[in-house]
Amino acid sequence: MSYRPMITLSAMTISVVFGGGMLPVMARDMVMPTTGKPEAMIDVAPGARLAGYLNFCIQNGLAGHADATPLMNTLIRNTGAVPPDEHGNMDYAYGTAGILQPGAGNVPRMTDLDIPARRDACTHAVKKAGMGA
Repeated sequence: MSYRPMITLSAMTISVVFGGGMLPVMARDMVMPTTGKPEAMIDVAPGARLAGYLNFCIQNGLAGHADATPLMNTLIRNTGAVPPDEHGNMDYAYGTAGILQPGAGNVPRMTDLDIPARRDACTHAVKKAGMGA
């Protein structure tokens, strides 16, 4: 008589059960896609993160220095994004790193976008900051 398992588990199930309940990165990214457009993520970002996005855009040549810098400086001043004690603000740091949705499963970043989409996102960030965000 040959041995036949009564229950067969997929590799995914075994990984979840024995991997501490975490999905493997590739599988996690497939089941938790980035939701929303970059512009929508920018719209809901707090002011300090918006200042960080402007910093990202300026540093990467995606926004005009002359237009974006005064807006960024105003946001930094108004939100306390860069406090005098240099402890910093995580929202500002996330924005400067181009992280669009901190805490999301696959942490979407500006650098995940193609160059035209990055430019559009930066244009949107400048426009939002100019509206007194």
